[in-house]
Amino acid sequence: MKKMTCLLAVLTLLAGLALPGCSRGEENIKTIVTVVPAPEQTRAERPPCFPDPADDYIPLPETENLAEGKPAETGAHTDVYVGKNINDGKTDTYWESKGFPAEVTFDLQGTYTVSTVAVCLNPSSIWEPRIQEIAVAVSTDGENFTEAAPAEKYQFDSATGNRIRIDFAPAEAAYVRVIFTMNSSSRTGGAQAAEIGIYE
Repeated sequence: MKKMTCLLAVLTLLAGLALPGCSRGEENIKTIVTVVPAPEQTRAERPPCFPDPADDYIPLPETENLAEGKPAETGAHTDVYVGKNINDGKTDTYWESKGFPAEVTFDLQGTYTVSTVAVCLNPSSIWEPRIQEIAVAVSTDGENFTEAAPAEKYQFDSATGNRIRIDFAPAEAAYVRVIFTMNSSSRTGGAQAAEIGIYE
């Protein structure tokens, strides 16, 4: 009897309710809908509440990249990974040498006081960490080069943007040569660089 009484009470309560937008007796309940316009968007954007991975990237100098778009001479390359990829302003293209040592010589088309060379790979995490051994030499005539930074092993890791920077004492240069002598990646037999930047 108690169960029947409870069930009857529930049915009575439900009978007195109405869904939004439906009538309950003679009363109409209106449904309120708020329309929020989507912002204009031309590219994928990161919501402000999510951390920006670039905050942990090794910073590049804020001065002009003297290497971008300038003539760059390289040796033999692997497959389609040609020398022109090395300073086209994009990190989704790259240069890969055929063997070691591998040299890239930039004609800066003018004489500058340079103090930093940056070497970047594609920042995507699909590029596993690797070590490359790199040295830098400078010249004012394109014939006689002097060492600006000795060969040293540098760690590339997507967590820091897959980039390294080589800072050295300011030197006058019209030509800059970047020399690779080792790459720890087992996937390649040569040097790799998506972009090389040269800065005052």
